[in-house]
Amino acid sequence: MPATLCAMFSGIDRSKPGLNTQDRETVKLIEKEYEAGNFEQCDRHLVGLWHTGDTFGFMNGGHIFNMDALSTSELTSGMMLGRRIAYQNMAFLKKYSADCENIELVSTAPLMGVRESRRIAGEYELSFEDYKNRRKFHDQIGLYSKYIDVHPYTCSKEDYLNFIDMKSKTGNIGPGECFGIPYGILVPKGWRNLWVAGRCASSDVLVHGSIRVMPAAAMMGQAAGTAAAQSIRSGQPANGLDTEQLVQTLREKGANLPQEKLSAEMTRA
Repeated sequence: MPATLCAMFSGIDRSKPGLNTQDRETVKLIEKEYEAGNFEQCDRHLVGLWHTGDTFGFMNGGHIFNMDALSTSELTSGMMLGRRIAYQNMAFLKKYSADCENIELVSTAPLMGVRESRRIAGEYELSFEDYKNRRKFHDQIGLYSKYIDVHPYTCSKEDYLNFIDMKSKTGNIGPGECFGIPYGILVPKGWRNLWVAGRCASSDVLVHGSIRVMPAAAMMGQAAGTAAAQSIRSGQPANGLDTEQLVQTLREKGANLPQEKLSAEMTRA
């Protein structure tokens, strides 16, 4: 998925209506501004402003397509492009959003927001089938419910429409529904003493679009740290950890893990 360089803006007037950036008419405006040369790429997925104060808001908007997050030179070029995009988005909002007539760019983020790079091949790979079936696991270390949020890989209209379709239909979760995140996706296959948490955990491309974000990463991080502490105390390796004991410890710390059946063995492929 493309990365994004977030930006902070001031001067937002909340007494006036804001622009619905996902509306079809807004997409037409983006295409119009691109044709006029005011956007250097026709990025139809313009994420809106989140309010962070009386007149402040930040935008997780503007995609850096085809950037290799493992390359320092490409990260540098991406930062430069992201700053240009922030100014272009500001001009667009000033022109079309009533609450942003007087906004100013305060800053861009010091680090690139990378959605996807490398992932491990874990003892288990969480799949879209697991997601669709709302599967639960005996060794799950978290429950999650975010929709499949796989941002368009290119500026094409086809990719944008596929993203909208996946978000609203195929990859959406209903009220009260959730799926489990098993311990096995944190352990690289064949490794004895290594845990990987967050967006580099073991999953396929689609379900990665759900679990790559901060709440799921926090659950995985707590589980990985707890597992490491258990390993030090007990001598159990990462790939042979007593997952029943791990789940019980996480429950004691307040984790919502309602599975009735527990097992000392992790879920494996």
